[in-house]
Amino acid sequence: MGTGGGGGAAITALRGGNRLDDNIADLVDRFPATNKGYFGQPGQGRKHTRNIESDNPARTAAEFAGLASKGSVSSIPIEGKGMVYRMRDGSVVSHRYVSSSKDGSPVVELKAKNASGIKSQKIHFVRKGK
Repeated sequence: MGTGGGGGAAITALRGGNRLDDNIADLVDRFPATNKGYFGQPGQGRKHTRNIESDNPARTAAEFAGLASKGSVSSIPIEGKGMVYRMRDGSVVSHRYVSSSKDGSPVVELKAKNASGIKSQKIHFVRKGK
């Protein structure tokens, strides 16, 4: 996906690649956002926890993460659990294949920096009708 990375836990702007903001138009075309900057419906937990229903949650989560992280400057595996993508503007897209929630749904977390009104949020991808 990209080069670079390394370093501590601080989220700082990096050179090259896309900003999360560069990917928002494509992301919102496929996954509409509310006027408050959230994707999907309110989920269980805190205000920033959201749900997107799908017939195939794993595939939909991978598609969402792929659109959000397009042009990332680094991609770091989470020991068999998923990937963390760092964007040029310091935004971070984390894709975990299985969440620690009871339902074990796939989850994508956005830590947005200046991303056209999109809020930082955690999105669970759940099976339709559950």
